[in-house]
Amino acid sequence: MRSINSIFIILCSLFISCDLIDPVFDNILDAEYNDPPALLFSPDKYTSSVGEEVDVRLYALKVEDVASMRARILYDNSRLEVSSVSQGSFFESAEPPLFVYDDNGSGQLDIYSVIMGSEKKVSGTGNIAIITFRLSGYGDASIRISDESQLLDTDGYDIELQSLGEGVISAK
Repeated sequence: MRSINSIFIILCSLFISCDLIDPVFDNILDAEYNDPPALLFSPDKYTSSVGEEVDVRLYALKVEDVASMRARILYDNSRLEVSSVSQGSFFESAEPPLFVYDDNGSGQLDIYSVIMGSEKKVSGTGNIAIITFRLSGYGDASIRISDESQLLDTDGYDIELQSLGEGVISAK
């Protein structure tokens, strides 16, 4: 009887001491973290030094039948300058996409991309653009995707975005 009690106590102790691990969804590109379809920055936090450059990646998350897009990026122009913008791989097809951007240094960057060639649309998750910011001031600078951003289908109709990304670039 004594050995049964000892075994029971040991088993109860083992059972009580076991914790189940709750999954953590902290990857910005997890659909569990954001409601798709979405436009996001990944990662959404950056740290660098004043005078240095940071590459920020703009992603489309779980989009369907996108033929063109405009992403309006709002940034803190007192701490950040846009050095360059280059196209990502998401809109690539047999022919290179039309890819242009407009930045006048006022804190608003517009990126446009249109799929060219016979494919005319893309679906899925992918990198749309790489934005290189130069840090010009100390502190935290916010970047965010404006609700004026658009994804369009092949007929020119809006594809409603459910999530729009925000990020922070910290300068030491």
